[in-house]
Amino acid sequence: MKTLKVIFLLIISLSSFESAMAQKKEKNKNKITFEDIKAICPKTPVNKRVRLSVSSFKSATSSASAKFGDELSHMLTNALQNVNCYNVLLSQKDIEELTNEIEFAQSGNVKQGKGPKTGQMQGAQVIVMGKITEYADGGQNVNLAGLKFGGNKAKIGFIIQLINAETREIIDSKSINVEGSAGGFSGFSVLGTGVVGSQTVANGNKAVADAMEKGIIEAVQFISLAKDDLPFPEAQNSGPKVFSKANCGLLNKPYVPKIMVILPEFHITQRIPDPAAETEINRKLIEAGFPVVDPAMFATKENEVAFINAAKNPMAAISMGKEFGADIVIYGEAFSQRTGTQGKQVTCRARVEVKAVRTDDSTIVAAHGLEAGALDNAEFVAAKSALRSAGELVVDYLLEQFCSKDLEFEKPKGKKK
Repeated sequence: MKTLKVIFLLIISLSSFESAMAQKKEKNKNKITFEDIKAICPKTPVNKRVRLSVSSFKSATSSASAKFGDELSHMLTNALQNVNCYNVLLSQKDIEELTNEIEFAQSGNVKQGKGPKTGQMQGAQVIVMGKITEYADGGQNVNLAGLKFGGNKAKIGFIIQLINAETREIIDSKSINVEGSAGGFSGFSVLGTGVVGSQTVANGNKAVADAMEKGIIEAVQFISLAKDDLPFPEAQNSGPKVFSKANCGLLNKPYVPKIMVILPEFHITQRIPDPAAETEINRKLIEAGFPVVDPAMFATKENEVAFINAAKNPMAAISMGKEFGADIVIYGEAFSQRTGTQGKQVTCRARVEVKAVRTDDSTIVAAHGLEAGALDNAEFVAAKSALRSAGELVVDYLLEQFCSKDLEFEKPKGKKK
């Protein structure tokens, strides 16, 4: 009787083993590999890739630690970088070392021009957000007729969301649920990311590592296939637009208008010496080929009140423009404000608001207000950098308006040119 029982159990064991092997073979047959995913974006040019950043995975279950979420985000970042579908950016959580290097360069310790500059980092167009919904790091063995079947099993589940960084819109999302087994993971890394010392290996749980790898592969496949539905990136590394006679019809007219800029600048309640936004606007106008009145001629200490009033009063601005022979007066106001700190650096935000008006008939040629930010070890330097950047945005807009419209100006009587 005892012999028959042993034989019966052996038959059940063999049957279960064969069934498990058949299932495993079928799964492996349809298994998506990392190489399959890489084939989705074989030759996507860098300037045609959406900029993407992976945020840290949040945990919606007490069984998964915050450290486990960090591991998943690091693995997903590493895997996405290797499929060449996106320009993958470092997450903000890991950016402190970069900002420390910039701060060090600005402190005077680095040779001029040899250190990283502020304002050169790329911004993410799409944020990948993850939330862990399920985590089970140990499977239950099944006891059948006195024998144990099964092995170390693990299960993890998480939701992936693709978010438009500018509009907060959810572009796409997917719930991923995978199982892993101790026999399915034999290495010490997942998709090239080491897990030694992590929660998974610290507990001796290769099943969780196996589930992580499966989950990451499925997530990368989902994100890679979504590449054509994501916001297309604007032209990268094109630099500021340059205007000249080649692309500005107004500069080819018989008479090119003379321009005057009246733009007082303030760091909230404090006047900014040597205005940065005004300087940037004048620079680009001159480089394009427009004659520009030197603001220093009228913005003296004696005329400072009149200068500030002209920035706010259209009639006063036009009158001052006529006094100096200007055909167009660009007037308005620029201000900056401290917004906080990043590490030991000060961050500032600036806004420049202007109107461009003809002095002959008071017609508004263009009007706009734009903002920019900057950071530096020194608050006033950060403020001036922000004002300069905002000024550059504004003057590019103004030049676009001047050059795209069919404007005509008559040469004032008595002028030789």
